[in-house]
Amino acid sequence: MSYNGKLIVIEGPDNVGRSMHTRLLGERLKAHGVAVSIVGLARSDLLGDLIKKSNSALHQLSWRTRALLYATDLHDQFIHKIEPLLSAGFVIIADRYTATPMIREKIRGGDLEWIGGLYKTMPEPDVTIILQAGGRRLLNRMMNNDSITKLNHYEAGADLALSPSITRSFLEYQKLLRKAFLEYANNGGHPIIHTRESVARVHSSVWSHVKPTVADMLQTIKKQDL
Repeated sequence: MSYNGKLIVIEGPDNVGRSMHTRLLGERLKAHGVAVSIVGLARSDLLGDLIKKSNSALHQLSWRTRALLYATDLHDQFIHKIEPLLSAGFVIIADRYTATPMIREKIRGGDLEWIGGLYKTMPEPDVTIILQAGGRRLLNRMMNNDSITKLNHYEAGADLALSPSITRSFLEYQKLLRKAFLEYANNGGHPIIHTRESVARVHSSVWSHVKPTVADMLQTIKKQDL
């Protein structure tokens, strides 16, 4: 189905800067007079709060059950927010979309074809950008902002028995995620942007991939408006 708006997706592992660059992209588009709305995983009115509050318990469930919960969450957002706003001409920026839940469960032995079937009615993004960073860089960021203390069993890949050390397990898990995201990007022809550069440079790269898709929606910013 064709929509008046655009769907932009930013994917990547935790702590890679997705939310920040989603926000920066949204602010830049708004400055150009574009109507913007942001969506993401576990943000539906139906299941969002339940998924967030039951995070630890959720990760004890089977891959199939988790896949159904995340798919239901995204479909609820699609029905009540994404589709109506796309039809109204908004740019929807998704801070993760279908790739993350699919990749997470693929790594844990999930049936990728079965999981993909849960999203077959979801619209294809106009642009999907993969943000990437090495495991040690991500670990350093977590240590610098004290989020290392919040690293849970699932996010560290400890459920995969990769290492008895939680930090070593995290690093090994990031290797698996990195490989899966790179494969996803290569198969779909999606741009990969490494976040080792400054925030400004990374945002500039994100914008260079998004701008051609939204060019006809942008209003000129006059000097007196700056």
